[in-house]
Amino acid sequence: MLNASLKPFCYIDNVMIVYTPRQIQIINAATELINLGGIQNLTTKSLADRMDFSEPALYRHFKGKTEILSSVLNYFGYELNSKLIGLLEGKGTGFEKLKRIIEFQFEHFAKHPAIVMVIFAETSFQYEEILSDAVRNILVSKKKRLELIILQGQEDGSIRSDVDGAQLATIFMGTMRFTILQWRLSDYKFDLIQEGEKLWESLGKILTK
Repeated sequence: MLNASLKPFCYIDNVMIVYTPRQIQIINAATELINLGGIQNLTTKSLADRMDFSEPALYRHFKGKTEILSSVLNYFGYELNSKLIGLLEGKGTGFEKLKRIIEFQFEHFAKHPAIVMVIFAETSFQYEEILSDAVRNILVSKKKRLELIILQGQEDGSIRSDVDGAQLATIFMGTMRFTILQWRLSDYKFDLIQEGEKLWESLGKILTK
């Protein structure tokens, strides 16, 4: 499941979106279906069957598959943003916080591969504005938080200051994304958490003098 105890709300662009208990059950069921067979495995019929009710009943809770996928992405974005804010406001150097981000994100993806399937299917729904916007919001918000953490690291001396912070954030995000994409394309055959540890060893050398 996406989260064993989803909160009945999340924030998108500082606007609270409230979900009913049934909608949360549907979001989790959709995530399970994606985990089992990819996005193509998620249809309103398969989801209704998994929930043990009719398709018309499903449409009373969501307008369709697009809105369900958007909710999955919104929840992931909310969890990620909450984690980044917590790290930004917490103790430790900027360098230490970046390490925790990699650990959190790789562990999260390893537990919830459905999120990877949805995010890396963005070209399949490039004409679905609600979905492309959800992915874009996740990336933009993440980059902003990373830049703030890198700036903190540059100020406390734990991260090199001779390279622009925005560029370091791009390198950080790009290498993470490529590693996760490789994991997805290999059909999840290698240990993502272990690969994340190797990636951090290399990034650590780039981020420091």
